[in-house]
Amino acid sequence: MNRYMKKALDLAKMTKGQTGKNPPVGAVVVKEGSIIGMGAHYGYGQPHAERQALQSCNMDPRGADIYVTLEPCSHHGKTPPCTDAILEAGIRNVFYAEKDLNPKVSGHEVLANAGVSVEHTPDDETAALYRDFFNHLVRQRPNVTLKCAMSVDGKLALHDGTSKWITGEAARMDVHEARNVHDAILVGAHTLLHDNPRLTTRIEGGGRSPRPVVLLGAGALREDLEIFKHPKRPVIYTTNEDNLKYEDRCDVKTGDWSPAAVLRDLYEMGLTSIFVEGGASVLTSFIKEELYDQIFLYVAPKIFGESMHSLYREKIFSMDEAVQLELVDVEKLGPDFKITYRKA
Repeated sequence: MNRYMKKALDLAKMTKGQTGKNPPVGAVVVKEGSIIGMGAHYGYGQPHAERQALQSCNMDPRGADIYVTLEPCSHHGKTPPCTDAILEAGIRNVFYAEKDLNPKVSGHEVLANAGVSVEHTPDDETAALYRDFFNHLVRQRPNVTLKCAMSVDGKLALHDGTSKWITGEAARMDVHEARNVHDAILVGAHTLLHDNPRLTTRIEGGGRSPRPVVLLGAGALREDLEIFKHPKRPVIYTTNEDNLKYEDRCDVKTGDWSPAAVLRDLYEMGLTSIFVEGGASVLTSFIKEELYDQIFLYVAPKIFGESMHSLYREKIFSMDEAVQLELVDVEKLGPDFKITYRKA
């Protein structure tokens, strides 16, 4: 990866998690060996990175090169095609790192047919940035990250259910960073009613709080719940129609909602990434139905001993039935470890 594409990738990474249904994209315009313009896609419905970069140029971009992390779009959506902007600007060469799997996009072909030199320069780092985006596009459901904090002997709580502050400050701050790049945060009835969490993002600068989603089942909402103070309107899935009296404060969806149905509904609402912080029951349901893409395990140097609160409550009777995961990363956070897995 050359330095111009690396700069474009850095710009794209800065907006990851805030572009909604659109992917994060960075673009750099280069003329006579110097960068004359840079841009990134800042949010759904806003100008794409190529247009931002071309508009920021400090000299005429005619005859320049543009480096883009993702193949330029060629269709009308919330914004006009980026291929039009590139052609109007008189760009000579286009370099892009990742091909867009959206069947509506044929930017390479459109630009090449117009006489522009176009080169696809793939690399693993950029491919990793877009893995989640293409995953939700193909599966037509949000990307799902499961999160849990546990002891070294694999327990989510003591036998009596006590679970607060399993991990240290560094791990807890990392969780807030993860919330910041997800569209929604999902918990179950026990977490909501027992812990009464705020479900906000608390990082320097405020961060972006994901929309709260609760699998409440037959549980009953209460006046004192902190989620009613959340900056975004909570979504409640419940079988208890008495909860409809709180419709002025949240979206109450009654019925027998399965995790798969919930994800489809959230996707139709425009939410493309879900951070699941539920307890053992919620985590088990998502793992059992294979409705997850990655798992964040925060492991504290503590031993809880005998406890019914484990990550996965289903009985497994043979090694062939064991849930298979792929190790992605291990990171030390103060006294704790964060282990990231993908579904194998």
